[in-house]
Amino acid sequence: MSPSARTAGEPFAGPSARRNAVSTAMIVVVLVALAVAGAAYFTRAGAESTRTERSLGTLATELRVQDAIRWRADGGRTTVEVVEADLAASRARAEDAISVARAGTLGEQAASALRAAHDAYAAAVDVEMDRLADGQAAEALAQGQVTVEPALQSALALVGSAERAVVDAAARAKVASDLAALSALVLAVAAAALQGRRRLGETRAEQADRSERRFRALVDQSADIVVVIDHAGATHYLSPSAERRLGGDGPGPDDRLDLFSGAHPDDRAPLRAALASVRPGAQAVVLEVRLPARPTDAGDDGAWRTFELTIQDPGDDAGIGGLVLTGHDVTEPRRLQRELEHRALHDSLTGLPNRALLGDRFDQALLSASRAGTAVGLLLIDLDRFKEINDTLGHHYGDQLLVQVGTRFESALRASDTIARLGGDEFAVLLADVGGLDAAMEVAHTLQATLTSSFVVDGIELDVEASIGVVVSGEHGADVTTLMQRADIAMYVAKQRNLRVSAYDPGGDEHSPTRLALLGDLRRALRGDELVLHYQPKVSLSTGEVCGAEALVRWQHPERGLIPPSEFIPLAENTGLIGPLTRHVLNLALLQQRRWIDNGSPLKLAVNLSARNLLDERLDVMVAELLAEHGVPARWLTLEVTESAIMTDPKRARELLERIAEQGIEIAIDDFGAGYTSLGQLKHLPVTELKIDLSYVTTMDTDTSNSLIVRSVIELGHNLGLSAVAEGVESAAILTGLTSFTCDVAQGYHLSRPLPVDAFDRWCASWPGLVALTGVEIPQPRPF
Repeated sequence: MSPSARTAGEPFAGPSARRNAVSTAMIVVVLVALAVAGAAYFTRAGAESTRTERSLGTLATELRVQDAIRWRADGGRTTVEVVEADLAASRARAEDAISVARAGTLGEQAASALRAAHDAYAAAVDVEMDRLADGQAAEALAQGQVTVEPALQSALALVGSAERAVVDAAARAKVASDLAALSALVLAVAAAALQGRRRLGETRAEQADRSERRFRALVDQSADIVVVIDHAGATHYLSPSAERRLGGDGPGPDDRLDLFSGAHPDDRAPLRAALASVRPGAQAVVLEVRLPARPTDAGDDGAWRTFELTIQDPGDDAGIGGLVLTGHDVTEPRRLQRELEHRALHDSLTGLPNRALLGDRFDQALLSASRAGTAVGLLLIDLDRFKEINDTLGHHYGDQLLVQVGTRFESALRASDTIARLGGDEFAVLLADVGGLDAAMEVAHTLQATLTSSFVVDGIELDVEASIGVVVSGEHGADVTTLMQRADIAMYVAKQRNLRVSAYDPGGDEHSPTRLALLGDLRRALRGDELVLHYQPKVSLSTGEVCGAEALVRWQHPERGLIPPSEFIPLAENTGLIGPLTRHVLNLALLQQRRWIDNGSPLKLAVNLSARNLLDERLDVMVAELLAEHGVPARWLTLEVTESAIMTDPKRARELLERIAEQGIEIAIDDFGAGYTSLGQLKHLPVTELKIDLSYVTTMDTDTSNSLIVRSVIELGHNLGLSAVAEGVESAAILTGLTSFTCDVAQGYHLSRPLPVDAFDRWCASWPGLVALTGVEIPQPRPF
C-alpha cells in the first residue's frame, strides 16, 4: 500500500496532524512549565516576604533591647563599660537583620532608611553614655529625654511601617507583569495564573494573620498603654494594659472605661487641651499624665505612676477611627532624674542646699529685692576649732556634729530663708528679705545663741563656736560674687579678732581693687621675667667661709617698682598661686645653681616652702623634675619649711618630706622655736638643719632669756645630729655669742643683706673670711 493510502475509518495522521499534535504538546508543555514557574515564583515570593518580615521583627526586638540596656546604666545597675559591650552586640544583630531584610523583599531604599534610623538612635544613646561616664548623670538623663526617646520611637515606627508593607512591595510588580503577559493565553494558562495568585493571596493572608497575632500578643503583654479616643473624649479602644491601669476587665456596653476619669485630677485639663490641639498629619503632642498604680508597681506615693503619652491623629484611616494615644511608664526615670537633681543641688552629708543652689536662690532673691526696693542679707558662718574634733575623735563625730549644727541653724530661721553648707565646716544663710544690716546682725546673734547648748554625738558632749560674717545688698554690694567675697572677709575678721559676729568693713578689706589688680599682675609676672631672686649668704662659723645662700624672691613690678615678699606671698597663698610661684622660684634658683656649678663655684642653696606647698602631694615629683631638667645634684638643694607649716597636717607633712629627703635633698626647719613642734615629732622628721627663729637671735645680746633659748636650741640640734643655723645676725656681739655657743652657720644683715646675683657673686669674691672662735669682729662688706 502506498504511503498515501488508508483504510476506511482510520484517522488521518499525516505530517500536518503530527505537527499540530507536537505543537499542541509543546503548548501544553509550555503552559505546564509556565504554571509551574508561576507557582514556584509566587511560593518563593511568599517565603522571601516571610523571611523579610521575621528580620524586621528581630530589628524591632533589638531596638527595645538596646533601650533596656541603656536604662540599666541610667539607673546605676551596671557600668557604662558593660553597657557599651551589650549595646555593641545588640547593634550588630540589628545590622544583620537589616541586611537580611534588604536582601529579601525590603529593597535598598527602605533598608537605607531603617539603617539611618537605627544609626541615629545609636548615636543619641552614645552621647548619653559619654555624659554618664563623665559623671554627668543629670545631663545624661536630660539627653535621653530630648534625643534618645524620640529617636527610638521614630525607628520603631519606621520598622512597623516597613513590616506591614513588605509583602505587597515585593510581589506587586511581578504579579502585574505575569498577568499582562499571560492575559492572551488559553484558559489553562489563565487558570494556572489564577491558581498562583490564589496561593499568593493565601500566603499573604497567612503572613498578615501571623503578624496580627504577634502584634496582638505584644500589645496584650506590654506594659505600655494604647488608647484610641475621639476629640470629644469617647474611648474607642483600650489596650489590655490600659484596661488594667484604669480598672476593670475592659469596657462593656454600659461601662466604658474612661481615660479622663482614671487620670490624676490635676492632669485632666492638660490632657483635654492636648487632645484638642492635635491635627491630622501634624507633629505628635507629648505630655506626661499620672495614672493609677497597680499593687505590683506602686510609685513613690503608692498611688500614681507617671506615663509619657504621645498623641497622634492618623487622619482618615477608617481602621483606627480616632486619635491614637501611646504611653509608657516613666516613673522610674523621673524619680532618678529628681534624685540626681537633688544630689546636684544639695549637700550629701547634711541634706542642706549646696553652693550651686545657694547661688541660684541668691540671684533670684537679688532680682526680687531690686524690683521691690528691699534688701537681701547673707551670713557666712565658719565653725571654730572644728578641726580639733576631727583630729581628736575622728571624722564620724565631726560629720554628725555638722548635721546637728545644720539642723539647729535651720530651726532658728524663717521658711523663706536658706541655710546652705558650702563645704567643710562652712555654712551660709541667705535672708531673702531683710530689713537692713541691723536685722541681719540680729539673725547672726540668734544663730550664735543656738550654739550655746552642747551637742551630743554618740554619748559625747561637744561644744562648738562659730565666727559669722554679715553683709546686706545695697550697702555692701549688688551682685552675688561681691557679696560672697565681702561676707567671707567679714567672717575672717570676726575669727581673727574673736568678735563672733562681724559686718563687712571696707577699711579692713584686704581684697581692695588695688589688691585685686596686684593679683592679676602677679599672674602675668609668673609668665614673664618680673620675679627675680636675691641671695643672702650663709657663713660657716667654724671655717669662716661662705657655705651657702638662701634664695629670696623679689618682684620687680614695671610700674610699682620693687615689691617686698610680704605683700605678694600671702596673696599667692590665699588664691592658689603659691604652687606656680614656688615652681617658678625653684626653677630660677636651680638655673642659677647650674651656672655656679659650671663656673666651679657651687653653693648649697636654700629655698623656702609655704605651708600650702606641703598640701601638694606632687611636690616631691615637681622638685625631682626640676633637678633633672637643670642637671643639679640633689645635695646642692635645701628646702626650708616652718614649724607652723609642718603642724598644719603633721602626718601628711612627714610623709611628703620623707619622699623629698629620699632624693638626697636636705630639709631645714625654719623659724624653729616659734612653733609647736614637739621633740617626739622632731626626732621622726627627716630634717638636717634647725634655723633658730630670728626673734630670739636679734635680741640675744640684750635679753638673757633669749640667749639661753638660742644656746639650748643649738645644743638640742647637735644632740639630734642636726646643724644649727642662726638667722637675724645684726651685730658683732651676736656673732661672737653664736660662735661661743658653737653655732654652725650664721646669716644676717651684719654679714650681708640679700643681694642680686651679680652683687652676690662680687660679695663672695671679696669676702676676706672669718677667723673661727676668735671673737674678732667681722669686717663690714664693702659697698657696691
